[in-house]
Amino acid sequence: MNTRASIWFTLAVASLLSACAPIRTETVSVHRARSLLNNTVDFGWDGGAVRADLLRSMGIELIIHRATRGASKSDVDYARREHAARAAGLKWGAYHYVNRTGNLQPQIDRFIRVVAATAHRHGTTAHPVLMVLDNEGRDRVSWSQLAWAAQRVRAHTGAWPLLYCSVPLPGMPGFDQQTRELRALTPAERTVLKTCGLWIPRYGEQTSTHMTFSVPRVFGTWTFWQYCGDISGHPKTALFGPEFSGNVGGAYTRSGGRASLRHFCDRSFFNGSRSAFEKFYREHATAVSAWR
Repeated sequence: MNTRASIWFTLAVASLLSACAPIRTETVSVHRARSLLNNTVDFGWDGGAVRADLLRSMGIELIIHRATRGASKSDVDYARREHAARAAGLKWGAYHYVNRTGNLQPQIDRFIRVVAATAHRHGTTAHPVLMVLDNEGRDRVSWSQLAWAAQRVRAHTGAWPLLYCSVPLPGMPGFDQQTRELRALTPAERTVLKTCGLWIPRYGEQTSTHMTFSVPRVFGTWTFWQYCGDISGHPKTALFGPEFSGNVGGAYTRSGGRASLRHFCDRSFFNGSRSAFEKFYREHATAVSAWR
């Protein structure tokens, strides 16, 4: 084989291997981001004040709030904010922060009980809830375990949860481990993950005109992208532009903590049209009154 043929063969093999890799990278520009639905915020416990009516006036349609964490922790802000969001006519989602040190079944079952009990107290059992499993960092479970947890949620609620998952870029810690886990998935587990949909967090130390993140191929594409959040108490966002700052002013006031986070909240894009967003929510959010 001559030198030129050898180079082309090497490039062809590399391209084939890349196409077969279980994790791909995607880059989103500011230009593309401006065409996406910037309509979702999420919260956890912080003791602050959320003005759901003001968020709605800013184009927010969906609030996702932490309800439970691990095997025993509940979010004390979840109930009052659920009530306010319903009163403002917003869509609602609840998430559970998975902890790998505890048995998954009691975690998931407790998550469902807490969300259901809140809806019963508020008389909102007829309103749909989007259930979300948050699987990230050192607490994350394997992709196979996450698929099992998703099936557990569906067995009780009748709908597949959305999956919030941190996926490292190539070369970052944890990338090889996740690659091995994704390769080992069964066909049934792959179907579960794809049906659930992926909510990916990715924001940088510096804002940019583009942001690159990892997407497991099993999902096909991402459904939501959390483009701003906070790291070590500092607000972090992915893209240049005031509309991507995460500052929602008087719509959210955090209690205590750093002044830079006082009116800053996590925000996410939906990857699709408004009709696609409505379809996703309709298919993944179910009323507590229909749970079993």
